[in-house]
Amino acid sequence: MFSVTVRDDTAYLVAMATGRAELAHLCGLADLAARIAVMKGHRRALVDLLEVQPFLTFTEHLQLGAHVAAAFGPLERVATVVPASQRNGTSEKAAQKHGLRLRTFTVLQEADAWLQERDTPLSKATRP
Repeated sequence: MFSVTVRDDTAYLVAMATGRAELAHLCGLADLAARIAVMKGHRRALVDLLEVQPFLTFTEHLQLGAHVAAAFGPLERVATVVPASQRNGTSEKAAQKHGLRLRTFTVLQEADAWLQERDTPLSKATRP
């Protein structure tokens, strides 16, 4: 079973997921979180995947990155948090290549610190 919880009562939207996830689940999570973020006026989002067991091929990681970039495109920054054992960077790099300012972390506090940073003209120019 794949479950999602969304919090929008913080400085940025937080989407937390648990369970076994295939490409459809993760794309759906991106769509849901991005739609809520945009409609609620959030410019940044955190996607907590620490309790997710992904089942993706290499090609699906690339597809996920492209989909995440399209879904979260209107946002300034998006952070994902994954277990260190699952961090491979494929989806992250694909999303960045499609223009999304996304970073993947293995520690929630580091993702929070990055999302809380203020943008300066220089930081906007040097993405991600």
